[in-house]
Amino acid sequence: MTERILYQFPISHYCEKSRWQLDYKGLAYRTRNLLPGPHRLRTQWMARINTLPVLRDGQRVVGDSTKIAYYLEKHYPERSLIPTDAESRARVIELEQQLDRVAVHVRRWLYGQIIDRPEVMDAMLDPYRLPSPVQKVLAPVTREGVRRLYRIEPKAVAHSGQRLEEGLELVEQTLRRGNGRYLVGERLTLADITAAGLLAPLVSPAGTPWDMFEEGTLPAALRKQLDDLRERPAGQWVLARYAEDR
Repeated sequence: MTERILYQFPISHYCEKSRWQLDYKGLAYRTRNLLPGPHRLRTQWMARINTLPVLRDGQRVVGDSTKIAYYLEKHYPERSLIPTDAESRARVIELEQQLDRVAVHVRRWLYGQIIDRPEVMDAMLDPYRLPSPVQKVLAPVTREGVRRLYRIEPKAVAHSGQRLEEGLELVEQTLRRGNGRYLVGERLTLADITAAGLLAPLVSPAGTPWDMFEEGTLPAALRKQLDDLRERPAGQWVLARYAEDR
């Protein structure tokens, strides 16, 4: 049996996109968590990239969630997530590309609101089961690394908020034009997995890595922002996809 390993950050929504696709296709795999920062030594060696996820499938190695998605569709076509008819296929591919770009802004905007919360570093570092003194030292270093890497600064965060709104509107408009359940056609596609997986950190579906805050511990203004995201049509759709398809 082919050994399949997904190298990941547990909290990464791009890694969630790949996990969801692997799970949907019923492909056995193991996850291997790489420590943020030093992960680049492994990803450069394996796939010549600085990001995760990276999939090792036997002797094949594929980096980047989009490349992984198309690799899996090519080599494991069962339970395909891309329609065969030309028009629907083109629409799924277009939406995957658009929403994949929006995900950068999801990450920046959300970190802009919560990066200084201790729960964030706990969620990021706890899976590695580091000794407590080591994690205590790494937490502020990792936080500042995330801040620099993702440009968590006021102007960039504000711009990402605008781009995020455009992405949410794209999902809502697409649902209105269709059946209201899936973005393209009558069944789950790569467009749905991309949209729901990459927007999930905004609405924190139960049981996901982003369900990290105790009710009532967030400042009132931020709690309202996040509640509003959950209540709008795109947020409700993401929660429905997790409840019904994940």
